[in-house]
Amino acid sequence: MGKFCEEVRSLSLEIMGAITESLGLGRDYLSSRMDKNGMQVMAVNCYPPCPDPTTALGLPPHSDYSCITILLQNLTGLEIFHLSAHGGSGRWVLVPEVKGVLKVHIGDHVEVLSNGLYKSVIHKATLNEEKTRISLASLHSLGMDDKMSVPYQLVNNENPARYRESSFNDFLAFLVKNDISQGERFIDTLRIKD
Repeated sequence: MGKFCEEVRSLSLEIMGAITESLGLGRDYLSSRMDKNGMQVMAVNCYPPCPDPTTALGLPPHSDYSCITILLQNLTGLEIFHLSAHGGSGRWVLVPEVKGVLKVHIGDHVEVLSNGLYKSVIHKATLNEEKTRISLASLHSLGMDDKMSVPYQLVNNENPARYRESSFNDFLAFLVKNDISQGERFIDTLRIKD
């Protein structure tokens, strides 16, 4: 497991470098904040079989607060919310399973970092009728008290900051007071209203 964690962490830094480069910030914009001082949280989820998966949910709809999440799973069961489908009302889409493929989710931190250019992925876990589903999620973010904010390079008179800065500790404080299983999302509290 240790080698897997190291390799996935290295992959996360490469992906984040590509993201920051795509924003015109350079590949190393977050490297020291994520490599030396950042966090990696590993979550192993076990979803037992359910005779009627329509009556239960593995994980309720949510977005990850991290910068990115890298997911490995043994069975299908991950669904993402596709907002632009059905005339903008959105719909849930099952992510197909490709054996041995890692899935990468954009998290709330990247939505803030990009000033909304990238959107965090709303997703949920569903159950299987016959088999146990196991997923291994590796979440990568800044340190506990390190605040993610919209970089000044991405802000001007025509494109003001759309999000307030926040840290992982701010997210944990939100969790204590709010029920994400009821659809409350931390990212919504960070949006600056016009």
